[in-house]
Amino acid sequence: MLQARRVLKCEDYQEASSLEQFVTRFLLKETLSQLQSLQNSLECAMETTEEQTRQERQVQCARVASFMALRVAEQRGPSTPEVLSTQRPGRRSGRRVQRFGGFSPGGPQLVASSPGFLEEDSRWATQIDRLQRLIDRLEKKHILLVQRQMAVVEEDARDFQLALKHYADGAAAQSGCLRISIQKLSNESRYMIYEFWENSNLWNSFMVDPEQQLDVPRASPVLTRM
Repeated sequence: MLQARRVLKCEDYQEASSLEQFVTRFLLKETLSQLQSLQNSLECAMETTEEQTRQERQVQCARVASFMALRVAEQRGPSTPEVLSTQRPGRRSGRRVQRFGGFSPGGPQLVASSPGFLEEDSRWATQIDRLQRLIDRLEKKHILLVQRQMAVVEEDARDFQLALKHYADGAAAQSGCLRISIQKLSNESRYMIYEFWENSNLWNSFMVDPEQQLDVPRASPVLTRM
């Protein structure tokens, strides 16, 4: 093969005899065939190696996933969902709240769990109880909407804002006040106040407070039952 390359490189091929030209062509073709065969063998070996590596990785990942799932199952233990049904007069009769045994503060799962799981389950239980109380309050048949509109002169705007903030903080702190919203009209010194109360008795009890009577500017509210 080297001799054939040397002959081609030296441009002696044209000057060589017919036999030498035949031998040169034969050697080149044979070399090309052997190189192609070697290339095919290398490609097959690479594909086999990559396939084995992929299979080994899949097996390893499956083992790791099984091990992690087993560890999680051992830490959490069996969890059976507990369905609590709540019914109240005048409410929907089919409402149910689903809670998992791991979220119950008195359940055995919390005793066996680590401190991290105990803290997480406690937060879940708090959120569920808060949501339950909110649903109970929103399912009232009627709520009271108190709407006020107040116009303020420019020189008294500062004192009015302080008094209004004091009133809003006091109302928001009441358990019967669902929400209070204050909006100021941009083009004029006029304020819109919206209060949502569970009922009129709670709002009246709040308004008879002497402190509220002194600090809140008097305005005729519009009461609406929703």
